Amino acid sequence: MSTPPRPLSPHLQVYRPQVTSVLSILHRGTGIFLVLGTLMICFWVITLALGQNIFAIYQSWLGTLMGKVLLALWSFSLFYHWAN
Repeated sequence: MSTPPRPLSPHLQVYRPQVTSVLSILHRGTGIFLVLGTLMICFWVITLALGQNIFAIYQSWLGTLMGKVLLALWSFSLFYHWAN
């Protein structure tokens, strides 16, 4: 009698996603995005110190759809970490 080959170690295909594991993965992902968003905010302060023209360019970029989406995701990450 031949048995089918089994994986050598537990793999993601073996387990069903649980609420705690999904929230843990989301916490790590939002943590990474929180660091990147904080760098974006720090660069905003740096452009303020570099002069009005550079600040206006960066401010106009933050006003685009992509800039607003990034700021909204950063805000979600921040509040998610506060709540967690």
